[in-house]
Amino acid sequence: MIIWLVAAALFAVWFVGKFILGKEGFIHVVLLCAVSVAVVQFVHDRRAARR
Repeated sequence: MIIWLVAAALFAVWFVGKFILGKEGFIHVVLLCAVSVAVVQFVHDRRAARR
């Protein structure tokens, strides 16, 4: 559950940085981190449910 909160927080940081503060460039690294954390957690949850 905590990893999902980390992914959500990273998405929120990216959203605020991109759309509210108008940042460009390396702010997209935060988006990539959020997506990768969410995908890894999703795959882990699916594999754990199968066992």
